[in-house]
Amino acid sequence: MTILMRRDILDGLGAVAASSFLPVSAIADDSDKYTKDKVRIYGRARGAPKGQLGLQWYTGRLWGKRTLDAAVHFFTVHGFSFNRMELNADGTLFQNMIEVGFWCEPGTFKPADEWVNPINYLACKPQHYKSSQKLTFTADGIVTRPDGAPPVELFKGKITDPVVQGDTMWIGEDLLVKAAIPAPATPPADPLTQRIPVQTSTSLLNYTLNRKDVATPDSQWMPATMNYQTNGGWYPWMRMGMEMGGIMFQLTGKKLRRKDEMPLALQVLINERHPGWLDNPGV
Repeated sequence: MTILMRRDILDGLGAVAASSFLPVSAIADDSDKYTKDKVRIYGRARGAPKGQLGLQWYTGRLWGKRTLDAAVHFFTVHGFSFNRMELNADGTLFQNMIEVGFWCEPGTFKPADEWVNPINYLACKPQHYKSSQKLTFTADGIVTRPDGAPPVELFKGKITDPVVQGDTMWIGEDLLVKAAIPAPATPPADPLTQRIPVQTSTSLLNYTLNRKDVATPDSQWMPATMNYQTNGGWYPWMRMGMEMGGIMFQLTGKKLRRKDEMPLALQVLINERHPGWLDNPGV
């Protein structure tokens, strides 16, 4: 739908109508036979063999937009995560992940510790992140809500069915959340840091694999590259208050065998801001 909308704007409806598509019979796709193994394949794509830590580096861009306005590029994003994936005997999959990331000046590794929001021109103090996530997937690939998680109106996630074309396989995870944000007991000193009462998040993660790697035993490390998009509400530190709109991530990453395979500038930044974390991430 997004592609069609963009084509409508750029080329007009006539150009869309004139577009040609390959007939279904011309596309070789034997994805179905992998669907029954999607939980196992996803665990391998994200993690490492025998419950070891999967290492993932990523970079990308963060955008912001008011509703009905064009998007504005806010930051370059650099981050790194540790993932421990455990496939249980009953077919369920447990994920334990921790990551750190930085909002950097566009095109650099320089953290934007002071920032002027280009939408409202207000001075802000970005809060770089260190976050963790524990999720359990059913044997059918459905995400279950973590124990003790705060109540939400909607929590819906799943591992996507694999798509295969030639030697390439794509598999991912969709996660949709909608939650009511209670008003703080004490109003914040800066009213622009108070969030809209209802927040939503749509996160779409996709791994690209080589089918030959998927066919190797589970005991072998499996290469993977990652693409990630998410839409969500403003962060409080952006000082957007009750303005309608939100942020959009666009990230690209790669699973690594060793920590020293990430960009040196990111290693230096992590060691400066989180001393010892790369050696003892706590996951």
